[in-house]
Amino acid sequence: MKGKIFTPPNIITFVRILLIPAFAAVMFANMIWGLVIFLICASTDLVDGYVARRYNMVSDLGKLLDPVADKLMHITVMVCLSVIYGDKIPPFYILTIIIAAKELLMLLVGLFLITKRVVVPANIYGKAASFLLSIGVFVIFFGEYSAAAYLAGFIVSSIAVAIALLALAIYAAGILKALGYKVPDGAQKMEIVVGKSQKTAVGKEQDEAQADTDNSEKE
Repeated sequence: MKGKIFTPPNIITFVRILLIPAFAAVMFANMIWGLVIFLICASTDLVDGYVARRYNMVSDLGKLLDPVADKLMHITVMVCLSVIYGDKIPPFYILTIIIAAKELLMLLVGLFLITKRVVVPANIYGKAASFLLSIGVFVIFFGEYSAAAYLAGFIVSSIAVAIALLALAIYAAGILKALGYKVPDGAQKMEIVVGKSQKTAVGKEQDEAQADTDNSEKE
């Protein structure tokens, strides 16, 4: 099943990707219909994963396309909302820029890892950030009707962005380990610092003792 292309989960993912430009076209004409398409995409994201695991239809293509579709949908939604709520305070476009930059960086790093034939699995923080971001975006859809809804959506989305950055840091550490670099933890760093301090102190004592010996010989 891993080599299959047109499996039911993959077909659902293809449909989700095709709905992204439809969402962008509808969003500016009618936000309610835009919200409907967003909810369809969010629900199919859950459905294709469940079907793939439940009926043993997990494929390599699905593993690649599913997160791509998810990220494209989130960025598209955030860009559209940034344009619609361009005059809102706090500005939603700040979160959009951070997420877009993070995803672009991960894309470039992913291409680099392909050349190195290195695979670094995603961590649970990335999935948690994606889930929270979906909730935040859903709430902020109603910001046109309620300032409280906009603020609540912005706060939830901000938390999601913070978790996404944490996931990026953990992912970066995993990449360094996969490439053979040592990533010392806090305790190891402390040992290194303490060790250097001790060596420096001992070195000073030896220098002072040597200087006293030289002075004594001169006298």
